[in-house]
Amino acid sequence: MATTLETDTPSEDSDETRSMTPGKRLAISAFVVLTLLGMVAATAPPSAIKNGLVDLTRPYLLATGLDQSWGVFAPSPPRTTNDVVARVDRADGTVGVYPMQGGNGVTEYWDYRWRKYGEQLWKKKTAERERVAFAGWIADEDRAGGHQPVRVTLLRASRVNPPPGSPTPDEGPATDVPFFSTPVGGR
Repeated sequence: MATTLETDTPSEDSDETRSMTPGKRLAISAFVVLTLLGMVAATAPPSAIKNGLVDLTRPYLLATGLDQSWGVFAPSPPRTTNDVVARVDRADGTVGVYPMQGGNGVTEYWDYRWRKYGEQLWKKKTAERERVAFAGWIADEDRAGGHQPVRVTLLRASRVNPPPGSPTPDEGPATDVPFFSTPVGGR
């Protein structure tokens, strides 16, 4: 008695092989080629070829979010480290200090967005709404701690970065530079 084995491999005229029309194959190939050209354009050293590729692939890279640049700090690294600190003046005359949290080591990866948010608070001239909202949130946090805030001042705690190989320590005293202050109304 003969038995036949059935396999899951589609035959040449099955629905799966017919669904890949030449048009679909062309679209997938164009997507792969455009992505590869975009990656080459984004990472290639400066040249006439790179400029041509960037001009060709820029709309695609912008639409897909692949327009990354890895020269974050090059060629001029920041000369200072800046952290945002909120100082809360209270009705009883005491002062509360709320540093924007940032971690060291692995925790830096999930705290980094807060450091970037703080940077935008003091750096962007058009971030007035964000400053007001952040100061309001700080006042709410202080109020939740049982205090009566009357004024919130946002400070940029700035510390000079020594050059690599410098004998001076990386951590030094910070200079506080106020960049926003607002009175707090009772809620």
